[in-house]
Amino acid sequence: MSKRIGIDARIWRSETGGLGRYARNLVTELLKIDQENEYTVIITPADEKEFTLDAPNCRSLVVDIPHYSVAEQKALPKILNEQRFDLVHFTHFNHPILYRKPFVVTIHDLIMHLFPTGAQTRSTIRKAAYKLVMNDTKRAKKVIVPSESTKQDLISMLQFSPENIVVTPEGSEKKFRLHSQKEIEAIKQKYNLPDRYALFVSRWEKYKGLVSLIEAYESLLPKFPNLALVICGKPAHQSPEVAQLVYDKQAAGLNIITPGFISDEDLAAMYSAASVYVHPSWYEGFGIMILEAFASGVPVVTSNISSLPEVVDTAGLLINPHKPQEIANAIERILLQPKLAEELRRRGLERLKQFSWAKMAKMTQDVYRQVLHQD
Repeated sequence: MSKRIGIDARIWRSETGGLGRYARNLVTELLKIDQENEYTVIITPADEKEFTLDAPNCRSLVVDIPHYSVAEQKALPKILNEQRFDLVHFTHFNHPILYRKPFVVTIHDLIMHLFPTGAQTRSTIRKAAYKLVMNDTKRAKKVIVPSESTKQDLISMLQFSPENIVVTPEGSEKKFRLHSQKEIEAIKQKYNLPDRYALFVSRWEKYKGLVSLIEAYESLLPKFPNLALVICGKPAHQSPEVAQLVYDKQAAGLNIITPGFISDEDLAAMYSAASVYVHPSWYEGFGIMILEAFASGVPVVTSNISSLPEVVDTAGLLINPHKPQEIANAIERILLQPKLAEELRRRGLERLKQFSWAKMAKMTQDVYRQVLHQD
């Protein structure tokens, strides 16, 4: 019997980064394997332009209700009740605590818990609201997380029940692939990139390890004067000191290139053209960018903490993100040892086979079935 499933995807637009990528791939893959149930994808006006799915059992519901808003708690429950859903999947932890029908929720990470910034550190109301909403996710029929690391964080830090948590690892999109030499030369010309560069892709936040990466890069310049550092993504208003450091180093003459938030197509080519991808983050709930680097055939250097070793296994070089010299040494090894670089590329492509958005969607569909069967 067909069920009405609502998917709260108010993070659909590409500017939301990994959150949006998760929602878009989840729904796209679900519609390939489930033609029986009826799906309603809840988006905001800002998401509408990018919502292009066309399936007979899927429709969008546009609500002008952003995350972390009063309307999310007051108006959204009423809208959801009117829809008479059999199940709602909140694809981000922030959900209306007054919604009392069956739901599942995805918690991508505990970054807001571990590294609060901005209003979260200044406002007592914001702090209380976060704790209240996060604690309320324990009511969910199931809690979905992308890694065993995040599961253990929820258990140890917030006392979630392990029996209620389901791990559904994420994937990489097909646009992230090996690029031809012609494509690589084209992307280098478009963004004025040198022959050799280290690449970083993420928000410019302190916990992403950018400060250590810049220090590591600077220490490499005497040996590798033609090496550039390409930092994709946007400055985060929560970490203005990181952006200021980047700009100061650029002003001092360091070859740090900041192309901003670029299209996935260009980003995919930029991965492939890089000599090394470096992600010295202090914490990640999963690390989609690692899989994107693997798919693009670029050697990876990343942190030996949180979920990153779980994703990388032996396919990259693991470093202590708080030690710039370790980061520099790992980059140097890849630059000086072509055989090592080639072996890491091979391992990355092999490791990638363990992950896919299709597999993640199938696991999520199994969660839906279990919950709907229970009720």
